[in-house]
Amino acid sequence: MVDPPTFSAEDAEAEVQRIERTAKRVVWDGPAGTSFTIDVPPTVYPPRQDTFLLADALRRLGLSQGSSCLEIGCGSGAVSYYAASLGLRVTSCDTNPYAVACTSHHAQFMGYNLRVNEGGPGPQCDGLDAQWGGDQHYDVVMWNLPYLPPVVEGEATLGPFEESALLDNDSIGLYVRLLKRIESGGLLKPKGVGLFVVSDLRDGQQALEQAWHHNLAAREMCSHEFENGELLRVVAIWRPFENVEQFHFETVDSTNEQLLGLETALGSRLTASVQSEGRGRKNRSWDSQPGALAASWVVDDGGGITHSPIHQLWVGWALTRFFSHASMPNLWRLKWPNDVYLRSSSNTDWKKCGGILFEGKHQGVSRRVVLGIGMNLAAIEHNQYGSIQEVCPSLELENVCGGLHAIIASLFEIKTTPHIPIFDLPIEHLNDAISEGVASLGPLLYRELGCGFMSALNNGSISVQLHDGATVNVDEPNDLFWSNIQDSIED
Repeated sequence: MVDPPTFSAEDAEAEVQRIERTAKRVVWDGPAGTSFTIDVPPTVYPPRQDTFLLADALRRLGLSQGSSCLEIGCGSGAVSYYAASLGLRVTSCDTNPYAVACTSHHAQFMGYNLRVNEGGPGPQCDGLDAQWGGDQHYDVVMWNLPYLPPVVEGEATLGPFEESALLDNDSIGLYVRLLKRIESGGLLKPKGVGLFVVSDLRDGQQALEQAWHHNLAAREMCSHEFENGELLRVVAIWRPFENVEQFHFETVDSTNEQLLGLETALGSRLTASVQSEGRGRKNRSWDSQPGALAASWVVDDGGGITHSPIHQLWVGWALTRFFSHASMPNLWRLKWPNDVYLRSSSNTDWKKCGGILFEGKHQGVSRRVVLGIGMNLAAIEHNQYGSIQEVCPSLELENVCGGLHAIIASLFEIKTTPHIPIFDLPIEHLNDAISEGVASLGPLLYRELGCGFMSALNNGSISVQLHDGATVNVDEPNDLFWSNIQDSIED
């Protein structure tokens, strides 16, 4: 372990001089034409682009007046003032006492009844939630998280106040610590939502996956890229499908068939220890391996997101991201349109580990769609299939099922109170995942002709280019042959 940089006498003197600087008056233009004049003391984080990003995400939630709100790391207080202007009941906190004083003073001057506490999330010795967050749970919890990783020896040292606003020195990471608190029932009301600004310099690139591994739904609400390439994201976090029924059977013919026959709400989940007649694409049989996960969810009940074929690609993308986060990199692949492959090491063959199947039924004008996922969990010697525990030995069935439940909520749960936009990442994410699959499981042949993958299309099909330059849109998987797939496992 590298010792933290020494805070020298010169650093202490610089900190004193920093504190003695005069406050800087800032006029911050918030969302929807709002404007706030703030005298920002030295060492206090001023309003910036990330401040506006968080405030605008709050605006888009459309919370009713009187909803409760907690802002962690309030800094100058800009987002808290904006929240109060919307009629929300606001509690704020910050570890910097100058930020606490700044926010308290301006709130009083503006006529907002804010409760401002000193402190913030940290190890148990730093205090329980009630110390800094108050003695309640909230409809919304917000935090513009520190984005700099811990400094190493030889680098410039930040002063303690600047450090609290910019530097994540937590041993497990502040974002992960916050996820743990929410997963254990802290901070958020049952149907509450967290809004967190994360940077690609720290947690941004894997913010969704980290949430899924804590059994929390996560959806990117908005983002902003700076000229230097840094990307900020606002991620919405919530507990998936609160108060929705979950069923478990020891044995069923098909989890999809069983769930389609039940009158249950969006997000209802059915799992089975044994699936005797599991199905794959075009009614092919799905071999149920001992200890495998067989699960289905209601993802369209006629009143939510209408099912589209591209959804199976997003589910596959999310599965490969989820399992890759728990294993060594480069061991998981999405095979268009609905299969998940893995290899146990960089020099072993790719084997099918799981599959995705949507099935539906219509009765008059009503519709009902379920999503079935089958994943092989336990390693079986000399088996032609791959298994999760070959590359993720720490993941038990309960962990996998909880993570998948969070993923399904991230993709399909309708959050209207608060309002969270539907899952809408750039299609380039799918292109990258499919390209990686082609590079590992290909080369591709289209009706015995060599071709290259070009792009996923909004209807779930893909575009390929033949060697003669012609472009073909492919919607029938049987038209493609994947040259590097062993044992022709194609169910």
